[in-house]
Amino acid sequence: MRTSRFPTLSQAALWAALCFILLLPGQARAKELRVLAEMTARSVRIENGNLTGWAVEIVQEIMDRSGIRAEIEPTPWARAYSVALARPDVALFPTTRTKERDSLFHWVGPIFRVQWSFLARKGSDIVIRSLDDARRVRSIGTYIKDARDRFLEDHGFTNLERSASEESIYRKLEYGRLDLIVGSNTGLAGIAETTGVDPKKFVEVFPLKEVDLYIALSHATAPETVTAWQKAFEGMKTDGTFKRIIQRWFPGLKPPKDARCPWLDNNR
Repeated sequence: MRTSRFPTLSQAALWAALCFILLLPGQARAKELRVLAEMTARSVRIENGNLTGWAVEIVQEIMDRSGIRAEIEPTPWARAYSVALARPDVALFPTTRTKERDSLFHWVGPIFRVQWSFLARKGSDIVIRSLDDARRVRSIGTYIKDARDRFLEDHGFTNLERSASEESIYRKLEYGRLDLIVGSNTGLAGIAETTGVDPKKFVEVFPLKEVDLYIALSHATAPETVTAWQKAFEGMKTDGTFKRIIQRWFPGLKPPKDARCPWLDNNR
C-alpha cells in the first residue's frame, strides 16, 4: 500500500499546535527562567514551610500575569548575585539599583524604597555626625557583597567586618562585638520578627542615603521575558495590586511611584 506524501488532518493539527506553543514567548521560556531570592526578613522568608514575604508576593503576581512561571529559589546573596551576573535568563530580587550595577541588568521596579542608616547599640554613647566619624570607629558590620557593603567600601571604609547573613550582624551588634551596622528603616522590624532581636536595643545614629529596590533580570535574559515582566508590573501599579501588597506588609507605607536614577537623570 502506498503511503500518502501529505499529512493527515490529525497530523497537521498536531504540527500546528506544536508550532504555536514554540512561538509563545512566555510559556516557551518559562522552564528556562531561574528566579533567585535573597532571604531578608519581611521580603523573602519561610513560614510554616512556605516561601512568603512582600517581595515574593510581587514576583509571584508578575509571573502569574506574564505567564512566565518558575520556582523561586532562596539563595545566599553572594552566590545569587554571581549567578545573575554570569548566566542568561535569571531573575534576582530584591536588588538595590546602583550606578555601578545599572548597566549589568535589566530592571523591573522600583518595588520598594528604603532609608539606610548607621545603627548603634543603645547606651553605647557613639556619636556619628559624618562619614569621617564612622571611619574612626573600631568596627562596622556589613552583609558581604550587599549594596551597603559596597557603598562603604567605595567610600574608603577599612573598618568593615563582613558576615554571610544579615541576621548575624544584628546579633553581633546586640552583643557588643560591633560598634555600628548599616540598617534600614524597615529592616530592623523584619529582623526582629524572624530572629527575636529586640529592636529597642538599637538606635539610629546617622542617616546615610535613600535607595530603591528592584527585580534584576540578567543582562542576556530573553527580551520577551523582560518585556513581559515589565508589562505585568506596570499593570499591578495601575490596578492597585502593587500598593495593596506593600500596605498589607507595611500598613501606611507608600510604595514608590517613580524611578529615581540620579546617575542617568543628570545626563538627560
